[in-house]
Order: sequence, then structure tokens, then C-alpha cells
Amino acid sequence: MIISIGNKKYDVEIADTPEKREKGLMDITKLPADKGMLFIWDQPQLVEMWMKDTKIPLDLVFINEDQEVTKVVEGQPDDETLIGQEDTLFVLEVNAKSGI
Repeated sequence: MIISIGNKKYDVEIADTPEKREKGLMDITKLPADKGMLFIWDQPQLVEMWMKDTKIPLDLVFINEDQEVTKVVEGQPDDETLIGQEDTLFVLEVNAKSGI
């Protein structure tokens, strides 16, 4: 699926099941600049993410049901600190320092 945020376009893999959301981008060692993963929930909620077993820095982009970016956090490899945001329906993970 191709998504746009501002003037950026990303070809994203969809994580819309508990299993896919749990695995995320763990264990990848390289991510092309125009690729990412879009996590989707059934309804807006408090979403908490972490970077456990993630080998590269990523921007975690929290998006609400109106498709507005509400928070962007640069996650560091293997960091198990929870990063959360209320009223989140989507989280986009792309390479760190994406400019989003």
C-alpha cells in the first residue's frame, strides 16, 4: 500500500493483526528510504510501542482517526521503553530522521 504524509510517499507493509503488530520491523537490518510499516487498530485507543529487537532507528509516527499526525518519536534500536499516545488509530514506522 502507498501512503502519503505531507510531500513524502511510502510503500508500507500493513500490520493489522496482533501477531503482525507484535513482530513489526523486528530483526530487520536495513529499510529503504521509501518503505515502512503501517500499524492499524480497529478503533482509536492508547497505543504503546517499543523498539525491542529492532536493529535500526525508526521514526514512530502516531496518527489519529482524522489522519492527523499527533506525535513523532525517534525510537532507538533495542530500546524497551514504551512510547505511547492516546487516541491513536495508526502508527507509521519509517527510517529515523524522516522529516515527518
